[in-house]
Amino acid sequence: MDLTLDYFSNLALPRGYDVDLSSLAEHHRQLQQQYHPDRFAAASAAEQRVAVQIASYLNQAYAVLRSPLRRAIYLLELEGLDPLAPTNTSMPMDFLLQQMTLRESMEELADSADPQAAIDDLADELQAMHGQLQKAFAQAYAGDDFTAAEVVARKLQFIDKLQQELNDLEGRLLD
Repeated sequence: MDLTLDYFSNLALPRGYDVDLSSLAEHHRQLQQQYHPDRFAAASAAEQRVAVQIASYLNQAYAVLRSPLRRAIYLLELEGLDPLAPTNTSMPMDFLLQQMTLRESMEELADSADPQAAIDDLADELQAMHGQLQKAFAQAYAGDDFTAAEVVARKLQFIDKLQQELNDLEGRLLD
């Protein structure tokens, strides 16, 4: 295993946004079995360290490629870009207004007559937006429009954060 190669190469997957998650899981499982540190218990200390490094690398690769947002960021980083750089914050005004509206909706959930139904509706809306953004990223990336792909990656980050905040809010409201 060559740890200087990208995650896609080492996991025998084509480099791209659309990833076959079952193939990813299968390749990861096979490589984890092959390089699991327990298999190197009788090996030299150097070989044991390498096995631990490879196992760690494989777990990191799997986590990144499994996550739509992390995969998008990783692909852009492979192109030499930093979509989440602190100086890289420009977003379309319509998206920012949409985020404000979504945040207001979250704030109103506690006062809803049926908080669970309202949470479910907002979760569905966020999931639909997430799916649309994934498609937009895949198209931009496949078309080598990395500027557009960076904007979509930042949008995905906003939606991921809102989904997490909604999950946290749901836990607080329904406990």
